[in-house]
Order: sequence, then structure tokens, then C-alpha cells
Amino acid sequence: MHISIITSIAGISGGWQSVGGQLLASGVCLASGHQDSGSRPGIGAAFGFFMASAFGISALATAIWTKVWVGVAACVVALCFEGWLILRWWNRRTSA
Repeated sequence: MHISIITSIAGISGGWQSVGGQLLASGVCLASGHQDSGSRPGIGAAFGFFMASAFGISALATAIWTKVWVGVAACVVALCFEGWLILRWWNRRTSA
């Protein structure tokens, strides 16, 4: 009995660590894309924004797969916020 409880706690903890790490990587890529958005060719910024979105989607898939439902909600909020920031920064870059 104790082994199954410890295993389930370790599984939940592992899911949270993976989701949190992927969301952290997503935030770092988002910051990198924003830093690169000042450069002339936008390929660096586009790559950073693409990687941020990819890590966010990966975190969402991991949260769903590990059944960490609060993590799913956090990933959805993070993805919506990232999308809003990317559009805001990209529109500001192209209008200037």
C-alpha cells in the first residue's frame, strides 16, 4: 500500500517538474525572441517566438499526459499570454 502511494506522489511530482521546466524554457525563448526582435532580419526573433510556442505546447501536452490538471490550466494561460505578447511585440516592430 505504501509503495503505491509513494509511486503516485513521485509521478505527480515528476509531471510538475517536467511541465514547470518546459514553461521555464518557453519563457526564456520568449525573452530571447523579444531581445532579437530589434535586429534587422526578423529570423532570430521568429525562431525564438516559434521555440517559445513549441515549448508551451509541449508543456501542455505533458500536463495532459501526466493528468496534472492545474498544470493544464497554467499552460493554457501561459500560451494565451505568450501569443498576446508575440503579436504585440511583432506589430510594434513592423509599425515602427
